[in-house]
Amino acid sequence: MNTRIVLTASALMLVVLGACSKQERIREIDWAKAALARNPSFEIVATDEAAGVFTVRDTASGTVRTLRLEELVAAPLPPKVSVQPAAQPAPAEATPAAVDTDAEAAEEASQTTEILAGARDTTGPALAEGPGYSISRGDAAANAPPPSIEGPGYSITREATTERADPPQAQAGPSDIEQRSDPIICQGDRLMRIDGQTIDFAGNAVIAENGCDLYISNARISAGGVGIIARQARVHIVNSTIGGSQGSYEASEGAKIYVASSTFTGVGRRFDTAEMNDLGGNQYQLD
Repeated sequence: MNTRIVLTASALMLVVLGACSKQERIREIDWAKAALARNPSFEIVATDEAAGVFTVRDTASGTVRTLRLEELVAAPLPPKVSVQPAAQPAPAEATPAAVDTDAEAAEEASQTTEILAGARDTTGPALAEGPGYSISRGDAAANAPPPSIEGPGYSITREATTERADPPQAQAGPSDIEQRSDPIICQGDRLMRIDGQTIDFAGNAVIAENGCDLYISNARISAGGVGIIARQARVHIVNSTIGGSQGSYEASEGAKIYVASSTFTGVGRRFDTAEMNDLGGNQYQLD
C-alpha cells in the first residue's frame, strides 16, 4: 500500500515538473517571437513552436533563413546596419594604452546595440537602448547639429527651429477683378456654376434661360446693365453680391430664383409667373 502511494506521488510530481517546463518553454517562445517582431531587419515567415524554430526573411536582401530558440534566448539578433567608427591613423609604436583602446573598440564593435551617427553627441546617459536605436536626454540650449534617424528605406532629420516671417497680407486690387464686355449666357438644359469669382461687366452680367440651372456662390458681380436676367430658368444665389446700374435682377417667363445670405444692389424686377424665393440672410439696396 505504501509503495502504491509513493509511485502515485512520484507520477504527479513528474506531471507538475513537465507542465512547468512546458510553460517556461512557451514563455521563451513568446519572448523570442516578440523580439523578432520588434527587429526591423527581419520579417517572421513561419514559426514552429514545438521545435522552437523561426523562419525569417532579411528585409534588406530578401534571403530566408531559420533561427533556433536557443540562438535568440542567448543574445538578440545583430542589427542589419552598423555604424563603423571613423578610421584613426595608426600610431608609430604600439603602447599599452593603445592596446587597451583597441580592445575596448573591438568589444564595443561586438555589441548589438547601434548608436546612430547623428545621435552620438548627447549630454546625458542613454535613457533606453536596443537593436538599432539609442535614446538620450539632450540639452535644448546646446547648439549641436540636429540628430537624424535612419532605418530600412527611410531617413529622418530634425531641422533646427527657425523663425518665419509672416507673409504680407494679400490685398485685393484692380488686378483681382475680371473685366468683361460680354455677358455670361447659360441656355438650354444644362448646369452652370460660378463660384468665388469677382467680375465687372460693362453691360448685362449673367443671363440664364430656356431650362438652364445656374448656381452662383461666393461671387461678386457688378454690371453696367442688369446683374442677373432669368427666363424659364432656375438660379441659386448663395453668399454673393449682385449689383447693376439698371437693376440687380430681372426674372420673367416662369423663372425661379432662390437667394440666401446675399446682397443685391439696384432695383429687382419680377414679372408674370416668375418666383423670387428669399431663404433668409439677404440685403437689398436700391442705390
